[in-house]
Amino acid sequence: MAMLDQQAISVGFGGRQVIVRSNIPEVLITLRQSFQEMLESTSSRVVAWLDVFSEGGRNYLLVNDDTCTEVGPLVNALSTLKYEVVRQLILAHSDLIWFHAGAAACNGRAVMILGSRGRGKSTLVTYLCARGWTFLCDDAVPLDPKLGNILPFPLAPTVREDPGHEIPLERLQELSKTEITLAAEAVCREAVPIGALIFPRYRRHAAENFFPCSPGNAVLELLRNCVNFDHHRKTGVHYLCNLTKCLPAFYLVFDNRNLAAEMITQILKTEARQHIQSSRLQQET
Repeated sequence: MAMLDQQAISVGFGGRQVIVRSNIPEVLITLRQSFQEMLESTSSRVVAWLDVFSEGGRNYLLVNDDTCTEVGPLVNALSTLKYEVVRQLILAHSDLIWFHAGAAACNGRAVMILGSRGRGKSTLVTYLCARGWTFLCDDAVPLDPKLGNILPFPLAPTVREDPGHEIPLERLQELSKTEITLAAEAVCREAVPIGALIFPRYRRHAAENFFPCSPGNAVLELLRNCVNFDHHRKTGVHYLCNLTKCLPAFYLVFDNRNLAAEMITQILKTEARQHIQSSRLQQET
């Protein structure tokens, strides 16, 4: 299949790059917006070549000049392409533990917000950033198990439209998503230690409520949302068990996004103060 008049962009993370080429202008325009904070002009180590092209009125995705798949209309092609870029970067950094989650940082500490689709992860992350937090990740969160830090993976966050009424989970894909553009200064550029884990659940008309999540349940939630568990297995379980013993974790039920973001902010401030006090006591003894 011929792929003429192609242009390319490089999406990078941790010294690895995925090169995306396309003869469809809309593809690269959209990808530049989504991966704006991850674009690189210099070549480091290329881990994948992705070609999206149109031929005979159909759109195709070619991975590493090997596997070619028809990807349907342009909106589907873009969704598939974004997923494949992220997947290739995850594979290239299998030493990290990856989660289906969002993350934001404040005062040198980060919260990781985990859960399946429709739980409000992206919404909470964007509302935290509107309150002065810095953006780390949306949808894919890389955790460095050696240092216990979340690494920035600033794929632009996307939030679903509010239908104005309760909707079953199986119909969530019917809702369109809006990509949120963040100012450059709102994006965190450095790894940040985790300050808390949040497991949200959006419920219309529910009263905002925080309640503790036990270490055992927190491990189960982390495992449910771990993207590359097959790579880590027993080592990963052991690490997460130790992590949750010393890391505060909470369930959050919410309807009001602003109030929920304020509650998360207060939780992190409280945990930060307790961490400082604990460190001082250890130094004194």
